[in-house]
Amino acid sequence: MPLQLGCDRLMCGTIFLLTSFGLVMVCSATVASDGLNLLYISKQMVATAIGIGLMFILMYFDYRNLRNPKIVITVMVCAACLLLLAALLGSGANTRRFLRLGLFSFQPSEVVKSAVILFLAYYLERNYRQIRSFKVLFVPIAVIAAYSALIYIGRDFGSMASLLFLGTAMLFFAGIRMKYILTAILPILPLLYFVVWQVPYRRQRILAFLNPEADPLNSGFQILQSQIALGSGGVFGQGLALGKQKMQFLPEAHTDFIFALVGEELGLFGALLLIAAFCCLLLRGLRSALGAPDLFGSLLASGIMVMIISQALFNMGVVLGLLPTKGMPLPFISYGGSSMVTTLASAGVLLNISCFTR
Repeated sequence: MPLQLGCDRLMCGTIFLLTSFGLVMVCSATVASDGLNLLYISKQMVATAIGIGLMFILMYFDYRNLRNPKIVITVMVCAACLLLLAALLGSGANTRRFLRLGLFSFQPSEVVKSAVILFLAYYLERNYRQIRSFKVLFVPIAVIAAYSALIYIGRDFGSMASLLFLGTAMLFFAGIRMKYILTAILPILPLLYFVVWQVPYRRQRILAFLNPEADPLNSGFQILQSQIALGSGGVFGQGLALGKQKMQFLPEAHTDFIFALVGEELGLFGALLLIAAFCCLLLRGLRSALGAPDLFGSLLASGIMVMIISQALFNMGVVLGLLPTKGMPLPFISYGGSSMVTTLASAGVLLNISCFTR
């Protein structure tokens, strides 16, 4: 099938708008009483430049070439090796999820999500004739479980949960019967109880989510400050770069809680515009997934959209106090090179698929 003249321009424009807005908000979030923190800005700009470069390369790289088993296996092995290195040598607050590379750090779990999307799209298309059979689940479950175990060794429960959700969603989109998926999930539930409730700091996060006012200066501090930021923004906000909560009040204002800063500085109006941009991206991504000429492209586009939109929903849910606090960047917006590079690269694949949309 010949390549069409261009990709989905509305999707491409939305991605560029989100990325540009993210740079603006990172600049605003890192403005302290003594001025702009150029280190954060320069590192984010470098990551964005790399991500946009990869996006353009993958935008014009025929996604059907990714169906090559050599490429799939290479990506899977590299992702596993990076995860293992992070688990053994990595660093982070209460975790070992980052690999330090001089001034920069890299989070392998971000690459793993893209690797699993590629593998599942390849495997499920190859085994589509057996898609209604329970045995087709064995290999995907083994792969997802192996990656989840490596991520959990690095004590990164949020990325592990995100990977499990992503894998489950792709299996559902492929047409595997829901009763088979539920049968595979049920044995995991007791394990989740032990890895969440039996770990003190994770249990404390659940309790803080249920009643943040019980410990307003410790476990409930972050979510309460986030709600103060959102509430003080009103309808139109306090003005760009004029927010007060980022001045040592709201932790992680430039990363996981940047949506609270959007609400404070740009108000309800700005927050709704940001949500509308993600909704536009979702609709255009679904159009590409439904109109893809083959199952591989459809599953690839679906997986990328699940990865981006689920992270956005989870991040906003945490900031709004609808979900327990857990580190999850807001795609295209939060400070973080690993997330920015992998999200933009994945967006390049999605844009290439849109070139073939019927």
